[in-house]
Amino acid sequence: MNPSQRRWDTDERGFGAGNAAVFAPEMEELAALARRDAWVAEEPEVHLVPHLMAAGVPGLAVEGWNIGDDGVLNVEAVVGAHTTHRDVRRRLWALLGSIAEPATSVREHDHEGTLVVDVVTGVPEGEGPFATHGHALRVRVRRTAVEP
Repeated sequence: MNPSQRRWDTDERGFGAGNAAVFAPEMEELAALARRDAWVAEEPEVHLVPHLMAAGVPGLAVEGWNIGDDGVLNVEAVVGAHTTHRDVRRRLWALLGSIAEPATSVREHDHEGTLVVDVVTGVPEGEGPFATHGHALRVRVRRTAVEP
């Protein structure tokens, strides 16, 4: 098998065991909610920031935040310079667990050498004691020589 066709380092099949279509309705529901006008809750500095700052994830520090013109909560975080990508991901998921709602989408990508994680999390209709609402945040993780 051509190495560029492998899905991971030891993949010899090149194809999977099935699909994830059974989960598509929930993903589509969150996407529809994310497009709803005024669905993202106001004041993320009140609703999210205290939880993120108190998360206490070893090896990851939240250094700052701001609210973008688009209403997205932008979070700046740091990890040690030698932290593996897998460990960065583990730490990020622990951080996100401090603010996650019943429906959450997390998408990571590289932006000019910085790991960026875009998150939409919210409460679908009828899934909690409060009306449906959500949160949008972008976490940028940079590496630092000093272990956080």
